[in-house]
Amino acid sequence: MKPKLLIFINSLRYGGAERVVSHLLEHMKNDFEIHLALYSRGIDYYIPPEIKIFDLKQPEKESAYIVFAKIPYLSYKLYRYCKKNKIKSSVAFLNRPCYMNALMRSLWGFKGNIVMCERTHQSTRLELNSMIYGIVSKALVKFSYKRADLVLANSYAMKADLIENFKIKTPIRVIYNPIDLRSIKTQSLLPSPFTFDKGTYYFIAVGGFRSDKNFPLLLQAFYIIKNLPVKLIIVGGGELEGMITNTIATLGIGDKVILTGFDVNPFKYMARSNCFVLSSFVEGFPNVLLEALACGLPIISTDCKSGPRELLAPGSDINYEAFTDYKLEKFGILTPVNDVAILAAAMKKMYEDKTLSEYYSSKAFGRAAQYDIDEIRQYFHVAFSPSQP
Repeated sequence: MKPKLLIFINSLRYGGAERVVSHLLEHMKNDFEIHLALYSRGIDYYIPPEIKIFDLKQPEKESAYIVFAKIPYLSYKLYRYCKKNKIKSSVAFLNRPCYMNALMRSLWGFKGNIVMCERTHQSTRLELNSMIYGIVSKALVKFSYKRADLVLANSYAMKADLIENFKIKTPIRVIYNPIDLRSIKTQSLLPSPFTFDKGTYYFIAVGGFRSDKNFPLLLQAFYIIKNLPVKLIIVGGGELEGMITNTIATLGIGDKVILTGFDVNPFKYMARSNCFVLSSFVEGFPNVLLEALACGLPIISTDCKSGPRELLAPGSDINYEAFTDYKLEKFGILTPVNDVAILAAAMKKMYEDKTLSEYYSSKAFGRAAQYDIDEIRQYFHVAFSPSQP
């Protein structure tokens, strides 16, 4: 009999953590009887039919205060579901599920294995929010992770942050995000809904329209080089879509920027583009960089916490950060966070220097292959097993 495993996430709407969960459902369904708990039933990614879904039926958008007030009751519902289904291992992705996992143990006495999966650099993320929200969230992270049997981080910088700034003493293991190379290849061959102009160099970005992704930086940098034969594709959607649309109009670059909306298959655009750009304030270990590498793209990324440095400049000091200029690293270019002029200079460099662009393209797929789900799946299997840690 297969061991029973609960995987809990806010929803399967667009996002890197959500795509990772979708991969794990598909590639671990033969190892576990998987139950998927969703805070909200938003589903954009594939769920295998044999996966059992427990829907908490909560709204996708709510005040943080209402969310915090609900957590004890919802954690009880989660506990009752685990008890009824004899689930001995519960794995949480993202903050809200992690808080509820902790309360399952603290309030209701869940005796199974609890794993928390951290997906962002918490200290940097909390700096982007209000002081009160940051104080409460930091306290909740400390409370929750101390009640886990194991914490999974997807970068070493993230692990260091949890130990140094949150004083987490629970065992922390680093497992990088997996990608599905076969699926990416198949999806990249599907047709694009629009024609890519010959003689035009296409930059592309993919991500949710949230403040931490800092798309205004990318648009302002693109504005600086707009007179070159270049275009910018942005694949994504979310709450800041109106602001992004207004920024494009204000900059007068509507004829050179293509907004595709959210697309579960961004690879058909990536495979036809020339360079991928990540402009974020903060990340965990950005899937989109891995996916762009899998599509053979050269990369420009802000040197944000955390992930881009570990991926593009392996072996370098994870505490180092580009401040004064862009850096040509082994697998891509790193730029200072939130520096418009330097990001624009890096984009211009990649456009003009064909030798550099071709060099990075030649290295891309080999780097991505190290993160294929077939390579990484075994580490998740061990971490999720009820006997762990």
